[in-house]
Amino acid sequence: MDKATIRREVRRRADGHLADQRLSVDYYRIRRRISFPLPVRGWKPMSGALRGITAEGYPWPIWLLWALEERVDCLGWAAEWFADRKARAACERDLAALARWPAWRQYAKPDLSLGHAARTLHAATRWRWPSRALRTLIHGAFARMLDDGLPYSDRYAAQWRTKQDILALADITPALHNIWIIGTIGLALAARAIGHPALAALDARLAMVHAALLDSFANGFSEGVSYDGYTLDFLAQWLEGVPDEIRAPLVAHPCFARPFEESCFLAAPGSALDSAEIGDVEPVQMTFHATAHARCLTLVDDPRMRWWLARCDPRRLRCAALAQLARAGRRRRVERAPAAGALDAAYALVLRSGWEGRDLAAAMSCDASPMAHLHDDAGSIVIGTRGRWLIADPGYQQYLTTSEREYTLGVAAHNAPVIDGRAQDRTGLRRFRLAQQRDVCIAEVDITERYQPELGLTRVTRTLWLAGRDLVVVADRVVGAKRSVRYHWHGHPDAGWYWEDGEALIDLDGTVLRVRTPARALDETMVERLRGSRGQLTLAVDVPIGSGVHWWVFSLAARDLPVSLERTHLRVGARRFPIPGEARRAGPRRGGA
Repeated sequence: MDKATIRREVRRRADGHLADQRLSVDYYRIRRRISFPLPVRGWKPMSGALRGITAEGYPWPIWLLWALEERVDCLGWAAEWFADRKARAACERDLAALARWPAWRQYAKPDLSLGHAARTLHAATRWRWPSRALRTLIHGAFARMLDDGLPYSDRYAAQWRTKQDILALADITPALHNIWIIGTIGLALAARAIGHPALAALDARLAMVHAALLDSFANGFSEGVSYDGYTLDFLAQWLEGVPDEIRAPLVAHPCFARPFEESCFLAAPGSALDSAEIGDVEPVQMTFHATAHARCLTLVDDPRMRWWLARCDPRRLRCAALAQLARAGRRRRVERAPAAGALDAAYALVLRSGWEGRDLAAAMSCDASPMAHLHDDAGSIVIGTRGRWLIADPGYQQYLTTSEREYTLGVAAHNAPVIDGRAQDRTGLRRFRLAQQRDVCIAEVDITERYQPELGLTRVTRTLWLAGRDLVVVADRVVGAKRSVRYHWHGHPDAGWYWEDGEALIDLDGTVLRVRTPARALDETMVERLRGSRGQLTLAVDVPIGSGVHWWVFSLAARDLPVSLERTHLRVGARRFPIPGEARRAGPRRGGA
């Protein structure tokens, strides 16, 4: 992505912001859009309660500050790069108004609104144009922010002196959750900007937490692409300013690139920013992970990261990411695509034939993290090609207590088997395999412990194969089901469905995915729009308990492939896939029995 492209995009956005009289904020989690007068002089929640959400309890400032931060960044860089007086005047008004907010913290701890407000004000330190009066006003705001926020940060972190204290916790969630980390980074940015005496303690606190977070990545800790990237976006900005003795060991940690691998490995073929919506992932609204990786290029020049960022659509990146890429692109550097195949993306196993639109990818949830942004969906899969996920997942979680929340988190929200009417609602998972043999990749997980013991299940495994660029096969071994095994396969929200010869076909702009099971013929009565859906249609199917092994075949082939279930394997065209438990091999064989 060259500097000219970046500047054109920032210029386009800044022109749009200059025409605005109000700031429109999309509270997409609760299906509300609110317009605030400019400049924004504070936030005010809606009056009354919204289906389980109180006016005081909902984090109203967050989405407002996301929008305001983007506006300030665009106007500020337009003033810096183009000497645009109108952009400068508008940005000065926005920053001055934010600096005069009576409070930036919503909760009795360092929180997201504190972090974003501090970072938005901190933007003025990157530009040459701000006047002395504006800098003085922001300096005073930082002093007030620290006077208010430091006691809460000190109190929150008082129980942890070293990273070992955090790693020894029975519940690691409070220490590694994104909210308080981001709020504390806001305080550190403020302290660094004004030379506050608390800076050294804040840097030590954040170094401790970041080290614990990196160690925890090795044990499966994650909040998913969107939230791991959100936290890293702030951590990477903090790392840019700390002394080298703090920065160097953190950047050198073997798990420092883990969030990047999530972003890269879980991207749809041909579309870097369309992350697989496994867990609470928002590919459109939350591209902070891309900003994080752009910031990391100033810390470690990873050729894979440079390659991935070059594939991102500049229209979808936040302005902060564009500014970082303009900075990182001053010298010509090497780009290198990572190897495709069988990949470990922390909370998901990914099988992919490659990275281009014509390639095929399948990702399977395998989270072992206690964080709430990851759902009870172990084994659930998504299948993607040509920039989209044709077999999808609701992904996000709706905050209002409505049918939409049930759709995103309930029994039918994912495509792991629903057994005797019960979906997963427990932790626990064991990985069997992640391997590649020629053009066939395989992943297998044991999800028995994810179901309630009262069901009496002795074994539940899911085996996933990806063969070439056109075939995905799933085999579920369910031992102990008494009444039923039910599936919910969600299609892409924009896809159309039709049926041929016992197959369901998903058509998205001319790309057709064939879905079938040898257990029964599929027809139009099985496809429905579940209550609460945003538009996705779902193939909902009960299959006979039978032998306890349930097969699904997903094919991009132009014609129907013959499928036959034999004693030891499933045959799909010329390929053979061994029945789980009957054979242990990395992939299927070609040819006859």
